[in-house]
Amino acid sequence: MNTSSLQNQTSPAVALAALLSITAAFWAPAAQAQEECALRVAGGPTGKVYEQIVKDMRSVCGATVALCSVATAGGAQNLQMLSSNEADLGLVQIDLLQKLKDSDANISMLKAVVPLHANLLHVIALTDGSTVDIKRVPLTNAVVPFTGRKVALRKFTELRGMTVALVGSAQLTAQMMEAQLQYRLRFVPADSDDQAVAMLKNGDVQAIFTLAGWPMPMLGRLRADSGLTLVDFDIPAWAPYKAVRRNYPGLNALNLPMLAVPNLLVSRSFKPTGTQGQLVSALQDCLGKQLDELKDGRFQAAWKEIADFGDTQGWARWQPAAAEVRKAAAK
Repeated sequence: MNTSSLQNQTSPAVALAALLSITAAFWAPAAQAQEECALRVAGGPTGKVYEQIVKDMRSVCGATVALCSVATAGGAQNLQMLSSNEADLGLVQIDLLQKLKDSDANISMLKAVVPLHANLLHVIALTDGSTVDIKRVPLTNAVVPFTGRKVALRKFTELRGMTVALVGSAQLTAQMMEAQLQYRLRFVPADSDDQAVAMLKNGDVQAIFTLAGWPMPMLGRLRADSGLTLVDFDIPAWAPYKAVRRNYPGLNALNLPMLAVPNLLVSRSFKPTGTQGQLVSALQDCLGKQLDELKDGRFQAAWKEIADFGDTQGWARWQPAAAEVRKAAAK
């Protein structure tokens, strides 16, 4: 098993290298998935909330701006695709933007089109616990009899020293968290939630970190007899993260404390008066006008989290052409 050695190294250069490793396996399918359209939106994996958010945007604003969804591994790959002009817009966590802005000028120039929901850190463990501290015979790797102990993880503070599978953008977020917390966590990358669950059940890891909006479809389908449980995030949040509480009744997780990180829909830094820039402005305007419908209609529940349409978490906001003209005239 190859554990990550990056958990205490969170410089922009190291973070960018990790981003590139995350995107490698997903890159070819993402490129093939592009359709002919006006704006390409880098979303996320099939079945997760990012993908559903892009689907909703196409439903309410597709007649105004022709959008196509580009399947990706998540926010980290979305940033790479925006930087390399493989996408025009993308859904991204604010922590990734802040960490990587100094590593790539193209990322620092991205503009926030609209604020979105928060991604929640879903920490998954085995209901019956995992065996840790197993000793093995040198050379043969055979298990020493009567070694090891069973640990049933229920709180985040119990994860110290554990091995954790990281899915998608959690590979970067976890490194930043470890730098803050110093929990001596060992990280193993996973290509998907399904692979991470298999690693957990096989005893290769004791927990999973996966990021998604609420409700995460895969977890929403699980029941208490699945053998999986969600771990309480029992420490205070720190900026840019927030503490929230959510429910997953099927897993008997009610009023569960979780760590949340805000998302943004960001755009490449197009010329506002150009063709692409005018399309971005039209989409921004359409989403603002359709926000009540997105909140009240039969769309993803995450839209209801948007309280202030102008709150872009301190990131530079996309300014339509008219606003740019007024700004220049005022100088």
